[in-house]
Amino acid sequence: MRKQCFGVIFFLILVLVLTSNGVAGESDTTTDKVKLPLAAGICINKAQVLFQNGQMHQAIDLLEAFISKGKKGSDHYYLHFLLGNYYLTLAGREDQLKNSRQLCRRATVCYQASVKQTPLFAQGWLNLAKAQYESESFAQAATAFVQGYNTSQAPKPEYLYSAAVCYFQATDSKKALEVFHRLIRAHPEAISLSYKETLVHILFSLESHQQALPYIKDLAKESRGPKKKQWQEILLHQYLSLNMDQRALAYADFLTQTDPLDPKWWKALCHIHLNNQRVHQGLSALIIYGYLAPMTREEQMLAADLYLFLNVPAKAARFYANAITAAPTPDSILRISQAFAMAHDQENALAWIEKGLAQYQDPRLLKLKAHVLYTRGDLQKIADIHDQLKFYFKSETK
Repeated sequence: MRKQCFGVIFFLILVLVLTSNGVAGESDTTTDKVKLPLAAGICINKAQVLFQNGQMHQAIDLLEAFISKGKKGSDHYYLHFLLGNYYLTLAGREDQLKNSRQLCRRATVCYQASVKQTPLFAQGWLNLAKAQYESESFAQAATAFVQGYNTSQAPKPEYLYSAAVCYFQATDSKKALEVFHRLIRAHPEAISLSYKETLVHILFSLESHQQALPYIKDLAKESRGPKKKQWQEILLHQYLSLNMDQRALAYADFLTQTDPLDPKWWKALCHIHLNNQRVHQGLSALIIYGYLAPMTREEQMLAADLYLFLNVPAKAARFYANAITAAPTPDSILRISQAFAMAHDQENALAWIEKGLAQYQDPRLLKLKAHVLYTRGDLQKIADIHDQLKFYFKSETK
């Protein structure tokens, strides 16, 4: 993923509680029962008033000054926590974007001091994870998210999901997968499509494509809009990459039946058939594809070759003619000439042969011309061609 992966952007569910009225929510479990010393409480109240009035820098300076005095109660965990919140809030302001990372690092130091004193302080761990994520310290953020989950009174699945994503961004896919497995075991009901997308990319990074298949199937089936087709393509590609030919064929058939106007499914079905030597079926799929999308030169040449292989030379000639008008080559001219000859259209066969001979001295065209002339009974002209061939091969051996 690394912020963006396979064109899919994953939004990390990050939890940040910036409260101004004591330690909120889950922090009411253990250490928050410790009462604030009077001086610390007064300092906090003053800082909160400044913060609420938009004077964030003054609120930060007040807390920093109080903590630096080293007096009794000045090292309380909640002072560090609140200071970290203020730094993190300041980092998110548009006018502070240039200094955002530096402010996040300062918030990180504050939160670390808070959880060092109170290791069971869940909200401290979660806010620490947020600050470390914003500082792009992804591995450390992952660890903090796991700690936030472990210490929460009501642990939420998004904490583990965020940890897995952070490990992935830290290029530690193995740990990301371990955390994701824990998430699945603990919260199977929370595994949404967006979670499955992330899991697939983690598994892909570990080259665990077989293990990813069930989740890709779910995404291909349950997604909507452009994402649905994207995952359908990925699923079909995985079947082919894993040499699951029967499943690939069955799925391609399903796609052409449920979405028959999308040319890429017919093109895929064509290649699946041809890879398994089912020439007739492959050609049929290719022709349907040609009705839905303009064929490239290569695709028209392929259709012509397949018609010729199936002994339908007239149709092969038509496709050859459409394909090679722009840039004829010796091989393509030979093939269209052969197609016309096989279709007993001697005039067109000779016309293309002469066109080729005017550009290339190709003995194959001379031989084919002799064959066409023989069928017409022009024996004198055949003798001339034999002389040309003798001269050609004689000059080649010198």
